[in-house]
Amino acid sequence: MKGKLFGIGVGPGDPELMTVKAARIVGEADIIITPKTEKKDGSVALNIAKPYIQEHTEIVPVVFPMVLDDNAQAEGWQEAKRIILSYLEAGKNVVFLTLGDPMFYSTYMYV
Repeated sequence: MKGKLFGIGVGPGDPELMTVKAARIVGEADIIITPKTEKKDGSVALNIAKPYIQEHTEIVPVVFPMVLDDNAQAEGWQEAKRIILSYLEAGKNVVFLTLGDPMFYSTYMYV
């Protein structure tokens, strides 16, 4: 059985403002994907969602290059896709966290 991918927008910044549905899906996830740049550690979206993440949930930071080189960006997106697909093919439910709306200027749109 294949897993499911959920793009979850964590809202405007306060964990208490995440939707009930988003909090439930985050709490049920097997894998949490957090986009990051090569230069920075941590994730604002992850910090917002942390109160809802279970101890057994695996958190996987995935690098999305923030560069002007189109080839480097495309390679980064393909690697992210490969990582996410490997979890989905293993039957894991994967949550991709993002700030704001996942379908509006979000890193989630590239996977």
